[in-house]
Amino acid sequence: MRQNEILACIEELAPKALAAPWDNSGLQIAAERDEIKHIAVTLDPCPESVRKALSIGADFIFTHHPLLLSPKYLNNLEDNYYKVASLLLKNDIPLYSAHTSLDSMPAAFWLADEFNLINRKILEPTGIIDTVQYGIGVCGELRTPLPAEDFLAKLCRTIPHSRPFFNIGKLPQTIKNIAICGGSGSSLLEEAQNFGADCLITGDTKYHTALDVSQQNTDFAIIEVGHHSLEEEMMRRFTLLLQEKLPKVRISFISSKDPFIQIME
Repeated sequence: MRQNEILACIEELAPKALAAPWDNSGLQIAAERDEIKHIAVTLDPCPESVRKALSIGADFIFTHHPLLLSPKYLNNLEDNYYKVASLLLKNDIPLYSAHTSLDSMPAAFWLADEFNLINRKILEPTGIIDTVQYGIGVCGELRTPLPAEDFLAKLCRTIPHSRPFFNIGKLPQTIKNIAICGGSGSSLLEEAQNFGADCLITGDTKYHTALDVSQQNTDFAIIEVGHHSLEEEMMRRFTLLLQEKLPKVRISFISSKDPFIQIME
């Protein structure tokens, strides 16, 4: 399949128009090759993942996180950015990243789908396409409210994880409204509370945000499940979606490791 057809398909699934102004979604490293037979999908464009992709014969790499978010000199031979750029350029492999452009699409709401949330509202709108509002983060209702203990048990079963989750604040005894934001979503705390969420599930939380929530005299909690946990699973599922859209191209998922390693129980 031609490279421009691949790019068109990806940008239909994750439109660049929905990316945040500060973001760097899009083609990170260009390649002259025209025919693409094998796409590797992975969370981060790190040397280990790129080498794995090359070892299985991938000729196109798709990641969630961009190679660079700001300009940088590639003048250090030991720098990971240089290593990735060098590997890709030497092998004529294009690298494409869909960061906030993918965060704004339904693929990022896989956890909301697992909980079968209804009456959904976008936390941070990023754009309208064909009269449909898209954005980052979602808040919705459980069809049947759950006791907090049952809700937490289902959450732990649903999200693949290698380290503990953290509860910040006071979780209500019964959970009905859930806000979810992959990656670092503590900036959407106010929006989640304004929509009546009982909790905000996200990957990262700033300390002072956590401190403020812990001191609130309300039944509301942030549940921090790890940046990697939410987005690794999103990319695994996106691999399946991409395979449906591109049946003539081989699509492989390259798993990655959470950089946060638990060192004590």
